[in-house]
This record gives sequence, structure tokens and C-alpha cells, in this order.
Amino acid sequence: MKVKYVSFVGRSNSGKTTLITRLIPVLRSRNLKIGTIKHTHHNAEFDKVGKDSWRHRQAGSEQVVLHSQNQLVLYTDHPPAQSLSESVDRWFSEFDLVISEGFKNEAGLKIEVYRESTGKKPLFRDPEYDIQAIVSDSDLGVPITVFDFEELDALCDWILEKTEISSD
Repeated sequence: MKVKYVSFVGRSNSGKTTLITRLIPVLRSRNLKIGTIKHTHHNAEFDKVGKDSWRHRQAGSEQVVLHSQNQLVLYTDHPPAQSLSESVDRWFSEFDLVISEGFKNEAGLKIEVYRESTGKKPLFRDPEYDIQAIVSDSDLGVPITVFDFEELDALCDWILEKTEISSD
């Protein structure tokens, strides 16, 4: 079974991270196992120079796992062409739903987080992004489903309906 995912997209400082961190507990309260993926345009360096795991990567290891009593952290290289869908399938096979932040150019269910006060052009007006819903603090008067930032239960219901996930 393919893991379902939803992407929250929008311009910087629109409130994507805040919304996601408020939505996760609502989804978890419905007995769903939730994972997240955050897109970044920068190469991420997670390990400290000189530490053992850093030394392993510098020596050429393509994948390093840091394993402690309560945590496991995976550092891995992946092909540049790997899509969001491929990442979800590879790393989240045991999850009910994966929430991604970013990935506006990827296919899939996308919800734009939009605040008019940022003064930035919304993505939903460009058909290239294929936005299916919007979370906004403005009355946009558009033929797309729009949620207010406080409508977390309704947003959760909409996501579960669109992804065909049933919750307990």
C-alpha cells in the first residue's frame, strides 16, 4: 500500500511550520501515525566536524545511522532526482500520513498557506502549482476550498477525505 502524503506550500513567513505543528496533534488524536518531511534549498549538515559520524561520512559512507537508547538518526545520500513520492515510499512505509513542507513543484495533494499581509504573490493563482486548498486569514473569494487558520478539525477531515485515510 502506498503511503499517503499532503504538502503544505507557500511563500516564506506565511505560517507553514506553525500550521503543521498545530495540525499534527489533531491528526495524532485520531490515532494516526504521522511523519514529516521538510524541503530545504540548502545542503544540510547535521553532524559536527570531527565527531565519529562525521568522520564516517568523510571517509565515504553513503549512509550513517546514529543509534542511542531512545533515538535513531539517519544520514544518507540520495539521488538528486528522487521525488517527494519516492522519499515517502522509501522512508515512511509504516506511517499513515506524511506531511511535507515545501515541494511546491511536486505532484500530489497541495495546500497553500497564504497570508495577504506578507504582500507576496499567492501560488494558487498559478495553475502550474495545482493547489487544491488554501489556509488563509483572508476572504479570498476563489473557487478553491479555503480554511481559516483555526479550522484545524475541518482541515484534518478534508485531508483524510482526499487521501482516503480512515481514522479511529
